[in-house]
Amino acid sequence: MTRASSKSAVSLPAVLRSRRDLESRGVSFLASGAAAPTSLPIQQDGATYSMAQEASWLDAEHFAVGRWDGSLSIFRFNPGEFVGPLITTTASSPSSEGVQMITWLNPRTIASSNDAGTMIVWRSTGATAWVDLQRVAMLSYDPTFGEANSGDAFVLDSRIYLVAGHANGYLTIWSGNQHANDFQLVTSVDVRAAHPVNPWDLHNVRGVSLIQRSGGTALVITGSEDGDLCVVRVPDGAIVSRTVFNPAAQRGINSIATRGRDLLVANCSVGPDDKNLWYYRMDLATGAIQLRDSANLKVNPSAPQVFNFCTIWGRYEAGVCFFSSTEEGALWMGTADGSRLSIIGYQEVTSPLGSALAFHVSGKLAMVSFNLYEFITLAAPAAAGHDHPERLSADAE
Repeated sequence: MTRASSKSAVSLPAVLRSRRDLESRGVSFLASGAAAPTSLPIQQDGATYSMAQEASWLDAEHFAVGRWDGSLSIFRFNPGEFVGPLITTTASSPSSEGVQMITWLNPRTIASSNDAGTMIVWRSTGATAWVDLQRVAMLSYDPTFGEANSGDAFVLDSRIYLVAGHANGYLTIWSGNQHANDFQLVTSVDVRAAHPVNPWDLHNVRGVSLIQRSGGTALVITGSEDGDLCVVRVPDGAIVSRTVFNPAAQRGINSIATRGRDLLVANCSVGPDDKNLWYYRMDLATGAIQLRDSANLKVNPSAPQVFNFCTIWGRYEAGVCFFSSTEEGALWMGTADGSRLSIIGYQEVTSPLGSALAFHVSGKLAMVSFNLYEFITLAAPAAAGHDHPERLSADAE
């Protein structure tokens, strides 16, 4: 397990790293009227984090959760009832920062992060889905790229392409057959920003998402902790466009979500004037990205920072929506209409820190922090009918 005391501040979970930075500058996180903490005659000997880093749907009934402690667990969706994981395995090297990437490859195969120089391909082959999960391949790459922090996969010309974003600001592009058993590295791409918006010179690629397929090529967009949004062509890795999400930002990008031309970006807002959710429209012909709106999802208006941990697109009875989980333990919900955001509201769900979200196209929402919460967003389940359990098709715009 990861012991925080032996690591630098950079290796802390991002929400805690940001808090410590503000505290070092004299910013107080005490709630109004709260008493100052007492100095106890004890010595801290490290901290172990089991917070969720990533959640990803595997099929209509199962989703996977990766945690900071290096574990990967698979759960069966059971609304209104707590049930433990079907299987839990070690999926990340103890020297890394936990499982930050879980990417669906085909109905029986996923990829996950491991350490600074490898990813793991997992497959379930038995009659009972996912209980017999086994490692079937180790994908090795230059360790200077760093741990995989994010990923997406899709089919082009009868080949599966896996695009992974890495901790040191690189993408790796892999190609394999549709059985996902012969992945080879196609190329790597340096997407680092020249001038990171964060104060730690971090370049973690926190989001990778397919935005277009046409013939034998595709476009993906990446969102990095250095603040840059890059549109990259697959398979050659050409950078089509580069945009700073917010030139005045003090923190970088934590999560991105795409649907057609719509792009959501989640970050940590610092101070009263910053925002932690940004809405853009993308020109898929040129790769240009234009800001439409932004919002600050804060329960406490005076909080010195509010970390938007994850944002995703979803559906509810009235149509397409989005969900965001924030540092205050809240689940936010809203809509976007091509020009602006409309915030429906929030629900207090869990203890403060942040939660990973995963939405299945049939109307199932999983929210995972230390604990697990499940929601139904549609009264009648929608038909999936997609090549990926989480990918929403874009309606006519």
